[in-house]
Amino acid sequence: MSRATAEAGVKRSVVERAYDIISERITSGHFAANERLTEARLTEEIGVGRGAVREVMNKLAADGLIELVPNRGAVVRAVTRKDMADFFQVRGLFESFAARRAAERINEPGSRELVLGLIDEIDELERNMDLKLFAEHDSHFHGGLMDLSGNEIMAAEWRRLRRSRFRIAFLHSLSEDEIRVSLKEHRTILLAILSGESEMAADLGWRHVRLTSGRVQRMSNQEFEAIFCPSSPGHNRKAV
Repeated sequence: MSRATAEAGVKRSVVERAYDIISERITSGHFAANERLTEARLTEEIGVGRGAVREVMNKLAADGLIELVPNRGAVVRAVTRKDMADFFQVRGLFESFAARRAAERINEPGSRELVLGLIDEIDELERNMDLKLFAEHDSHFHGGLMDLSGNEIMAAEWRRLRRSRFRIAFLHSLSEDEIRVSLKEHRTILLAILSGESEMAADLGWRHVRLTSGRVQRMSNQEFEAIFCPSSPGHNRKAV
């Protein structure tokens, strides 16, 4: 390996690490919606050079996590109701397709076992309701559908889409009754997949996402902003 290649690899790893740290702070709500992020501040907080931070800023802007505003620099992008509607529209397409393909591929090695494992998770949650375990199951369920689809590109893109600042806050906003409804919907989708009913599985997958989207759009402005555009202790800090 040449010295130039090695140096490029080191720079890439630094940029990737910085991206992971900053994006996690945005998606977790540590950096609030509309909060200004400067190169100087991020360089100091994360311990990387300005060149790496600048490269990360461009990637974050491309991924829709920040906006590069003239005369202000980088600002954490606030989530709008249209953003959520667009997100659920894409999610519905992905989930419907994945459920259909999962049903069509149910007899392939490992597929039936994965579905039965997800049903076991639902059985346990219905016996012993636990919000943390529900959040884990929700990830297993939706990620499992993507894996069962056999489409690796879609599965990877799905995981990128679901890496958001609002997912955990949204799950925490659900009542126990709403969680039980969601678990019931998960079960019906899985049973349709298990039976090889591809069209039914697709329809149920789309309906599940549509119901979630409807709940979000019916939220009051106050509830929507509290979940999807949270403030944080750092929001009022003076930019460096």
